Amino acid sequence: MAPPQSSHSRPLAGDIETLSYVNSMMEAFRAFDSNNDGLITCDELRGIMASLGYNPTAEEVREMMRRGDADKDGLLSMEEFLEMNAAELEPGDLAGLLQTAAELLGPAAGDDGDVTAEILFQVLSCEDGASLEACTEIIASLDADGDGAVSFEDFKIIAQALR
Repeated sequence: MAPPQSSHSRPLAGDIETLSYVNSMMEAFRAFDSNNDGLITCDELRGIMASLGYNPTAEEVREMMRRGDADKDGLLSMEEFLEMNAAELEPGDLAGLLQTAAELLGPAAGDDGDVTAEILFQVLSCEDGASLEACTEIIASLDADGDGAVSFEDFKIIAQALR
């Protein structure tokens, strides 16, 4: 008998891989945001692409910027970059779970708080029945610096990118 397809008690491997991919895109964005202003230029985007093993032409980079630049300011924000790169991902049930968590955490965490597995579990266990193990896997896949937490701001950005 096959296991249920939509259980939140344990995220599917593909869901965690999706989170890891989004997290790696965030890290790449930050690495090439040379002036740390939260925006990347055509040159910075080309650097990101090169670091990922692509060698786009100047015209291809300009086209990517045109497609991703939703507010038409000539720059890509983190959100625009993630939306552009996550558009074809299929995060499954995890997307809804993260969006619910971001909404519920908002008033409690504030924009400068951190989200740990325990906090995520407290918020989601009543709402969606998520297990502590699942919450630990989610946070571990997003925890770039290994401190056991993800900033609430990053958590919101990831949830938004997966919608």
